Amino acid sequence: MPYVVTETCTRCGACAEVCPVECIMPGPEDGQWPIYYIDPDTCIDCGACEPECPEQAIYFEEELPVEYEEWRAKNAAFYAEGPGYSVLDSPSR
Repeated sequence: MPYVVTETCTRCGACAEVCPVECIMPGPEDGQWPIYYIDPDTCIDCGACEPECPEQAIYFEEELPVEYEEWRAKNAAFYAEGPGYSVLDSPSR
């Protein structure tokens, strides 16, 4: 079970800095992908990201509050359908 970033993310990047497998990426600043996202296929469930988030926007998938349930699919879609790791190739990063 991976961790999930939710809509309260402020793009501070603290979570990505501590991720040992580098599976947390910011979406491009174009409005469509406004926050950071965790790749569910790469996340090793280490939990390093959750306590680093000052906004408490990250949840263990099994503890995801009902009001944030849609963010499980949004995190996965960022890597499956969205820009995913190609964000690293962006000249603005």
